Amino acid sequence: MLAFSRFLQRFITDTHVFFALKVSCALAIVLLPGLYLDMIHETVAMSLGIVAGAIAEPDDSLSGRIKSLLLTLACFWIATLSVQLLFPYPWLFAAGLFSSTWFFIMLGGLGKRYSSISFGSLLVAVYSMMGAAQAPTIWFQPVWLCTGALWYGFISLCWLRATPNKPLREQLAQTCFSLARYCTQKAWLFPSSADEQPSIHQKLAILNVDCMSSINLCQEMIARRSEHPNQELQQLIALQAINEQIHERITSSHYLYNRLKEDVHSNRLLDGFREQLRQLGSAVQQLGYATLMNNRYEVSPGLLWGMQALGDQLQFSHEKTPFSASTVNALRFLQKNLQEIVTLLDHADETINASVQLQNKSHKTNVKSDAISAVQQFWSHLSFKSPLFRHACRMSLCLVTGYGLLALFDIKQGFWVLLTCLFVCQSSYTATRRRLFQRIAGTCSGLLLSLPLLWFSPTPGIQLILMAIAAILFFAQLRSNYSLAVIFITLYAMTAFGLLGVEEKSIILPRFVDTLLGSILSFGAVTLLWPEWQFQRIPELLAKATQCNSEYMKAIVSALQTSNQDSSFNQKRIAAHHADSALAQAWVNMQTDPKQQRRYTKLCAALIYRNHSLLSYVSALGVHQELHGSLFEPQLIRYAEFLFQALEESVTALSGKNNDAPIELSSLSNLPSADGEACTDQRAGLIQQEMNLIGIMTGEILKLSRLLRPLIQSHGSDQSRFWSR
Repeated sequence: MLAFSRFLQRFITDTHVFFALKVSCALAIVLLPGLYLDMIHETVAMSLGIVAGAIAEPDDSLSGRIKSLLLTLACFWIATLSVQLLFPYPWLFAAGLFSSTWFFIMLGGLGKRYSSISFGSLLVAVYSMMGAAQAPTIWFQPVWLCTGALWYGFISLCWLRATPNKPLREQLAQTCFSLARYCTQKAWLFPSSADEQPSIHQKLAILNVDCMSSINLCQEMIARRSEHPNQELQQLIALQAINEQIHERITSSHYLYNRLKEDVHSNRLLDGFREQLRQLGSAVQQLGYATLMNNRYEVSPGLLWGMQALGDQLQFSHEKTPFSASTVNALRFLQKNLQEIVTLLDHADETINASVQLQNKSHKTNVKSDAISAVQQFWSHLSFKSPLFRHACRMSLCLVTGYGLLALFDIKQGFWVLLTCLFVCQSSYTATRRRLFQRIAGTCSGLLLSLPLLWFSPTPGIQLILMAIAAILFFAQLRSNYSLAVIFITLYAMTAFGLLGVEEKSIILPRFVDTLLGSILSFGAVTLLWPEWQFQRIPELLAKATQCNSEYMKAIVSALQTSNQDSSFNQKRIAAHHADSALAQAWVNMQTDPKQQRRYTKLCAALIYRNHSLLSYVSALGVHQELHGSLFEPQLIRYAEFLFQALEESVTALSGKNNDAPIELSSLSNLPSADGEACTDQRAGLIQQEMNLIGIMTGEILKLSRLLRPLIQSHGSDQSRFWSR
């Protein structure tokens, strides 16, 4: 019973279910009066407006949500009225479809708020095509579709008023879950062989993508809500700070892990590190559940005792079979780092409930400057070098082609072709390919499930109920499982047609054919029209990641020298992790590109693995605040400067350029006392150990970058042509 109660609590607090309940509430209030008053056509139009309004809804504060609603209504009105006016004139309609699609997609590039509104506007335009020919007046569809969107907006504002921080709480929980997965994966490093290292680090780099994505989303959500702080928001901001500190510590590395088996002769000690990392992952996951359900959180006493036992085991193993100074120093700092994570978790409940003073002024924005920035951003994308510009042209041509086919061949219910193009055609080959399979599988399953409904021919009342249930399930799965979402939206569409008097049996085959045709058009567009294969992006992303690592390390070395942390320290750390995440994501996407477009695979994989390792070693210096002000040795400072030069040469090589004064790779290993044997001070030992690890990884990156440079140059001296093809 207790387990079921916890499951029910988690289910109710799930943001997707929460979103679905909100939409279903708006639909139910519309559908029931519509059935009673026999306003079937008006009700269906309003329900479609509700669906489009829900999809267009951005996450924002109350004031921001009101502004977004007004912009949504304006865009919906323009889109629906334009369709109604131009639909009788095919050539004008095609021109309007192309220009509006291009404009809305370009508008979506200004930010997530505009992106969701733009997509919703295109969706409501396609919905308008469904009933353009049967509409009694040109005002019928604009009025009722916008009324549906307005009604959903009102319900959403009331919902937001009651639970203003629910989306942020959910996202913070997702951050905890991402950190937990990263921590559990990192446990496999204890111990690991040299052959296992690349695979483990590649998985860690991919998991770091989710971590940084969640952290970044939380930061954006906090910024949108910080104008009106309250006690709950202050608590959640404190939790965000804890998550960021955990991420900083868990992504750091204190050892060349493939040497653990050789340097550490105690299997029990290595098993202890692995087990504690697993326990930490479980503890962070429980923090996520506590955050999600707004419960208090306590660290398991076993984790506290286990961490103390790990420290005792380290001391015992060292006394029994002494390790080298570098090894024992690294292991001690590693154990201390894990202990600090436990301390963060142990005080999480206290920290969450602590009062946090918000600096409201730092979050205030200037409307005029924001408008100028948006215009400048829009203008910067007006080039074929911009992926957004190419996607806008690609999507516009795809929709116009679909419209031309349904007009030329008089395809029955041909608007499904456009709907499929709208949902399937994404900005990248990987995303389009994934959506294509999900769309086809979901549509086929939905049509098969709708067959029993067609046989029984239910009454309008039952059909309305089925529409409501399908809508709930659609929105519950829309943001997490698109295949299931397509199944339920197909059921929704089939019942809607039944209410409109269309014989459902006659549209099953057209629905399938149109979905298949739209998928083919989308796949052809992303494959043939200005495709951007991932291998073309990886050298540029590698160069950016290397540059960000260098800037992050410079900030750390500055703090080690002066004990004064640069004001931009945290920004540089986040930038380095974002660059690493973008690189890992491109690598993942490249695995689904056509085989002939997967180039330099092994070389790029080696560089991605080493970039993430380099970031981990650099983070180990930044995570220990007690080290700041400890770097006074001139030879270490000179060595750090030498590392910066090596990283800069790597950036130059990855840009396809030659360096006038190439660095000798052998010089990167010339770190004094790199083995740490002469270091009696633990802080000095850790600095030397980490600098040595950074030097090793920098040398490997530079070597591989030099190997990649002629491959980049082989594509021609015009690098802009290389990136845009």
